[in-house]
Amino acid sequence: MISFLKLIRIQNLLIIAFTQYVVRYCLVAPLLKSQSNYYVLQLSNFNFFLLVLSTIMIAAGGYVINDYFDVKIDRVNKPDRMVIDKGVKRRVAMGAHTVISILAVLIGLYVSWVIGHWKLVFIHFICATGLWFYSTTFKRQFLIGNIVIALFTAIVPLVVGVFELLPCYKEYLPVDESLSFMLIWKWVLGLSFFAFITTLLREILKDIEDYEGDKEYGCKTMPIVIGINSAKVVAAIIAFATMVCLGYLQMLQYIQQDWIGIYYVTIALQFPFAFLIYKILSANTKKEFRFAGNTAKFIMLMGVCYLIVFNYFLFK
Repeated sequence: MISFLKLIRIQNLLIIAFTQYVVRYCLVAPLLKSQSNYYVLQLSNFNFFLLVLSTIMIAAGGYVINDYFDVKIDRVNKPDRMVIDKGVKRRVAMGAHTVISILAVLIGLYVSWVIGHWKLVFIHFICATGLWFYSTTFKRQFLIGNIVIALFTAIVPLVVGVFELLPCYKEYLPVDESLSFMLIWKWVLGLSFFAFITTLLREILKDIEDYEGDKEYGCKTMPIVIGINSAKVVAAIIAFATMVCLGYLQMLQYIQQDWIGIYYVTIALQFPFAFLIYKILSANTKKEFRFAGNTAKFIMLMGVCYLIVFNYFLFK
């Protein structure tokens, strides 16, 4: 059981679930309420739980199939952290991936049907299928695999907005044609972009960390194609560009006199990003690049936690 929990990256799944619940209760719900006490969330608590469950099951299936196809590479990159062929047999892993992914899509189909938009199940289907092709093909190609994973990570908060807001259009627009959900969409898309850019950064750092094994088995990742030092510069540029975007957010916070938000972004995001850039440019060993990647993951989590601060400022 412990080996299987390691295989599905239980800690990452908990972060995904946390992200979706925070987006629902600290972003979508308060912004709906700020427009009118008449507007409420459309998904029941149980159906939203099913939506979250479907999301983390797709992610779990993706982790399993990724490790399944990476057994040889992982023997070089991380022999001490391997699970398949040590704690979990290969056929068990493949069976688990199949069952988990199919159940996830079926749960997604149910929730989509309940809200009257059954075609939304294609989001779940595309993600489940895309993670399979990522593991077999995309991750070994230059930049494509990084972008695919970054896009799928961006979908985590976005899917909450899609499944919560589309029923709102059907429920409320006939009553009040002037209702606009643009503010909510802007925040959801902004968080999705943050998830995309920080994941892209972290994936590049992971590729640098896994340079030896990837090169031995013919992968064409960024550090292999353009060199480790050039990949480090690209990662640092992405981190700096994200700091600039956060600076724009802080300018908006200053206009609104949101001092708590300004302090939070500065301490929890800007300073860690500056530290991350330093660690990226000075890193030379696998351990140092792993630390940089974990720092990027910490920054992602702090970005999600900002919504809690946002919710406090909105209703203080």
